[in-house]
Amino acid sequence: MSASNRSRGPRAGGKGTGPKKKVKKAKSDLHGPRKQSAVKEVSKEDARKRVVESLEHLGHQKLSNEPGGYDLRGWLKSLKTLLNDFEDKVGKSSFSEEFQTKRKEIEAQFSKGGSSEQIEEEITAVRKEESDIKDKLKEESERIASRLSAIGGEKTGKTQELEQERLNLKKVEEQRKSVSFFSRLVGNSGPSKEPFEKKVKDLEDELRMLEDETVNLQAVRKSIDGVKSATAGIYEDLWKRLGAIETRLAELEVVKEARKQLAKEREDATDALRKLIAELKLKEESEES
Repeated sequence: MSASNRSRGPRAGGKGTGPKKKVKKAKSDLHGPRKQSAVKEVSKEDARKRVVESLEHLGHQKLSNEPGGYDLRGWLKSLKTLLNDFEDKVGKSSFSEEFQTKRKEIEAQFSKGGSSEQIEEEITAVRKEESDIKDKLKEESERIASRLSAIGGEKTGKTQELEQERLNLKKVEEQRKSVSFFSRLVGNSGPSKEPFEKKVKDLEDELRMLEDETVNLQAVRKSIDGVKSATAGIYEDLWKRLGAIETRLAELEVVKEARKQLAKEREDATDALRKLIAELKLKEESEES
């Protein structure tokens, strides 16, 4: 019994202690390198390599044309952050005077010329003027169309009335002709035709005036519609202004897109920085000490 117990004792003890120590050691071995890699610093040469690669990427980035998108302002911020981070890693003393000068020049160039806010403001103002002119022309066109329609109704009514008055005048003239010679001698020449003649004349004058107004309004409507044969109309100046506005808007859109992208300028700028950074003489801390 005792021998049996002694023989089992070491096996049980061997299971309990040996493997556990090996597991702990394995975990220790596993965790150790991970902690060391986390605190490992990037060398200055590695930092140089990374910033050169990042500058190449920045130089070929396409900017967004959407409001609130990644525009030139965001691009310049990324460039500054990248260079500041590189400076922190290698030390400002590593930078040549040529590099410092070039960096300031590039940052000033894109800070000054890249914003399209002023262009956007001018585009908004020009478009408002264009809208106001078009609204005015539309209102005038509707007013004239309404008046021409009313004139048409008036002309129809007055034409019918004129025909009736002419018939009345003709009847009066016939009545006067039928008056006997004796009646005329005593001063009875029949009904007076003067009121009917006056009425006919007034209606003819009114119809003539309506016709003149129609011709004038039709000429004005042609001017509103921009008909070339009517360019001497009262709206000629407005149409000339609309033409100038259209030309200006096209110019502003071209300028806006150019300011938003500056693709060639950005590529040249990052290439220049990459070249200067590649030429920097960097010393590791071990060499400096």
